[in-house]
Amino acid sequence: MEHLKVVVFTQQDRFFIPTNIIKASKVCNIVEVVNIESKYSFASKKSEMVKMFGFWQCAKMGIVQGFSVVEDVLDIISGYRLFGGTKSIKRAAIKIGASYQVINNVNAPDFVEYIKTINPDLIISFSAPQIIKPELLNVPKYGIINVHGAMLPNYRGALPSFWHLFNNEKTAGATVHYMSAAIDDGDIIVQGPVDISDCKAMYDVINRTKEKGGELMVEAIKKISTGDVSAIPNNTEEGSYFNWPTIEQAKMFRKKGKRLV
Repeated sequence: MEHLKVVVFTQQDRFFIPTNIIKASKVCNIVEVVNIESKYSFASKKSEMVKMFGFWQCAKMGIVQGFSVVEDVLDIISGYRLFGGTKSIKRAAIKIGASYQVINNVNAPDFVEYIKTINPDLIISFSAPQIIKPELLNVPKYGIINVHGAMLPNYRGALPSFWHLFNNEKTAGATVHYMSAAIDDGDIIVQGPVDISDCKAMYDVINRTKEKGGELMVEAIKKISTGDVSAIPNNTEEGSYFNWPTIEQAKMFRKKGKRLV
């Protein structure tokens, strides 16, 4: 079993991704965690989220976020004994002994050259908010793999948690797939369903699909490290694709009794 040298691409999150980074570190050597702050990241869409879900829902989400910030501070003070570095991306990187940096453009030539100097076996993406171009896709020995919060090829694209609830689905899921220059269309390594029949809030759907995605990412890394990958085609012409919701669609979402948190 090969102990893979891994780089993580992600965006800021205080709820789900730090835990998944730590899970993945148990089965590989994560040497760097890269926080991508682009215009496509979730944090950059705050004003748009208020228009979509209303002030009170976003305020409630802000309170939940605030508690996580406080917990992060307490975690630092305790030497990561309270929450184990799971309250921010940076803290997760420190906890596992990986380098950490914040960038704006994952495809910038100087950053691509930097990744080449690391010479990673694998790059894993936890909600990386940019399309990765071929020059970077071809750097790692085993490519770049991503976890998506749906059962591909269905619900490709933006905010699958929103669209699952919008369409009154009872089941969602997660998929780990190879990344390509297109969105959510690389071959599938592993995937699995999750029950969301009792969910009314996007937060709850995301919680379940992220937890499943973390488990599947560990499984995918193990498969790659042992050479036991039997990827299957991601037949995108047979699936579904969704864009970022419009304000009108968000209003319809709320009328259906669905919410952000």
